[in-house]
Amino acid sequence: MGTLLVLDFDGTMTDAEIEGGPFKEGYLEDIAILCGLEMDQVNEMAEGFSREVFENAHQYGWDFQGRIVAPAVVDPYLRMMPVARKIMDSVGAFQNYEERTRLLDGILYKYNYGKTLNAFRPGAREALEAMKGSATYVVTNSHTVPVKGKLRTLGLEEDGSCTLDWLVERVYGSAKKYYLDDSFESVPESMQLEGLPRPVLLRREKYHRVLSKLLADEGMTWSELVVVGDIFELDLSLPLAMGARVGLLVNSFTPDYEKNFLASHPRGALLHAVDQIADFAFGS
Repeated sequence: MGTLLVLDFDGTMTDAEIEGGPFKEGYLEDIAILCGLEMDQVNEMAEGFSREVFENAHQYGWDFQGRIVAPAVVDPYLRMMPVARKIMDSVGAFQNYEERTRLLDGILYKYNYGKTLNAFRPGAREALEAMKGSATYVVTNSHTVPVKGKLRTLGLEEDGSCTLDWLVERVYGSAKKYYLDDSFESVPESMQLEGLPRPVLLRREKYHRVLSKLLADEGMTWSELVVVGDIFELDLSLPLAMGARVGLLVNSFTPDYEKNFLASHPRGALLHAVDQIADFAFGS
C-alpha cells in the first residue's frame, strides 16, 4: 500500500505572519487610495476591525459567493478579507458585491501577494529534501509561478542548482480550495465541528478534481492519500470527508475547535513542526 502526500504551501511550509507583512501593508495602501483615505485613518480602522474579528472569530471568515469557506483569523491573507470589507462598508465604497469581490479577492490579492517575503518554517528545506523519491506534491490556492519560485529559493545551492527541482515540477497552484459546487454530491454538503456554530462546507469540487487527478496519476485511492495543511476548512475538510488522513500544521492562531476535532479523529493529527510530516505520512 503506497502513500500520496499532498502539501499546502503558504502557512504550512512558511511562516505566514512574517511573509505576509508586506502583503498587509501593500493591501492597506491600496485600500487607502481606492477609498480616498489617509494611511493613518486606514491603519487605525484596520487595527480596530482586526480586534473585532479576533473577538468574534466564529462570525467572520472568507466570504465567497455569500458563504464562509474558511476562518478569518488563521493568517494575514484571510484576516485581510473581512477587514477590507469593513473599511469599504464604513465609507460606502465599492458596494456592488461582485465588483468588490473581484477587486479584493482577485486584483488586490494577486498584486500584493507578489510583495510577500520568503519566510520558511524552521527545517522546511531539510524536511522537503528528505521526501525526494516519494509521491509528494504541493497543492495550493496561491498561484503556481510564485510558489515554484519560493521552492527554488529554498533549495538553492551555491552552484546555482536546486535540491528541490523535483518538487518544483509538482506544484499545482490556483487550486481554488474555496470554490463550492452544490451539484457536487460525492461528499455531504457540510459537517459540524463542536465549538463552531456555522457548518464547515465540503462540496469543494475544483479541489476534489485536482486531488482526484493526482490519485489517478499515481494509481492510488483516497485511503492512501495524506494531506497536510494549516487551515482545516480549506486544506483538510474535503480530503478527510473522502477518506484521507489529514495533518494540521498548527500555529498560534489556529482555532481551538479545529485542534480539538482533529486531536480526537482517528484519521487526523496535529503537527507542530515540519519535521513531523514525513513520519505522519510515511511512517518512521
